[in-house]
Amino acid sequence: MSEEVKQRINNSAENYERELYREDRGEIMNVEINYEELWAYVKSALAVYDQHGGMALTGIKFSRFEHTERVYRWMMILAEEYENELDMEALQIATILHDIGYSLNKEDMRSHAQDGAVLSREYLERIGYPAEKTEFICSLIARHSDKNALHAEDSPLELVLLMEADLLDDTGAHGIIMDTWIRSIRENASFESILAHIKKFSWRQIQKNPMRTEKACRIWEEKRNLTNRFVESLSMDLYGKCDLAE
Repeated sequence: MSEEVKQRINNSAENYERELYREDRGEIMNVEINYEELWAYVKSALAVYDQHGGMALTGIKFSRFEHTERVYRWMMILAEEYENELDMEALQIATILHDIGYSLNKEDMRSHAQDGAVLSREYLERIGYPAEKTEFICSLIARHSDKNALHAEDSPLELVLLMEADLLDDTGAHGIIMDTWIRSIRENASFESILAHIKKFSWRQIQKNPMRTEKACRIWEEKRNLTNRFVESLSMDLYGKCDLAE
């Protein structure tokens, strides 16, 4: 993480600390998360990755921060049906912070979930957030990339919804556009090569429904049907037949 990002984190935490302590008694007050500052922290922390890492991985200007915003919107849609069953604040914070591990901009980002849990714990502890809730939030972040956790019996609903929201991004129409963008900037791009790329990635990915909750399953099926219709239509345009074979 760059020194600039570290300084911004420290400044944000110091601002919180000034608000958390009573000047006359030095007692810790109840912490209310300032979501505007939390979003600003994440955007600042991910800025380096968004400028370099995302481009290096895909060849296009893929923003991890914008991905986080989309995941948050999906999470809020999925959570509507479980308002009375969730620690909503914990889920919101975990979703905003879930990919903060990318801010380290490592060459190998497979540990980004665990790295993100460490960074999130440091941040939440600095602002005086309750220890028990901090542990829960960090556990959600640490496990959000574990595919086996989605259907594990011990997975809390908050983790399930975070994982489902994360998986819903970059699929369906959005996935088709991404695949088109990625393949179109490569050498010798053509309608045929773009279709092949879509079938190799977005189409293949969407065929098996990994979701657990009813609403997420329904949304995934809608995305799958859209992707299939697009591939069938473009195949008809290019080859005169609806070919879904790879």
